[in-house]
Amino acid sequence: MHNTFRLPEESRLRGVLNTEDRSAESALKNFRYVVASVNGDAQKVWAELWSELRDGVTPGGIVLPKMSKGFTPSCGWPEFLEKMGLLKHYLDYIHRFCDASTGT
Repeated sequence: MHNTFRLPEESRLRGVLNTEDRSAESALKNFRYVVASVNGDAQKVWAELWSELRDGVTPGGIVLPKMSKGFTPSCGWPEFLEKMGLLKHYLDYIHRFCDASTGT
């Protein structure tokens, strides 16, 4: 993996959310595109995770008896856990991005 220079997160977010150089409407539109994109990626990862669990759970959320024997994802534990970490990353990013946009 190569090292590349990355600006601190606050600087990257400030560039997207800075309304001094553009209208508030343009900044909001940009904000919504970024959040929608990251949210779409998060939903794809969630769908992949759910597809691993779906056969052992009813639509109402009841865990079926076959799951009491244990769960092993078809993709393997390393990939399953990597997807869980990726989902958390996407959700954390959306949270930080929204917090930065409100100035909190």
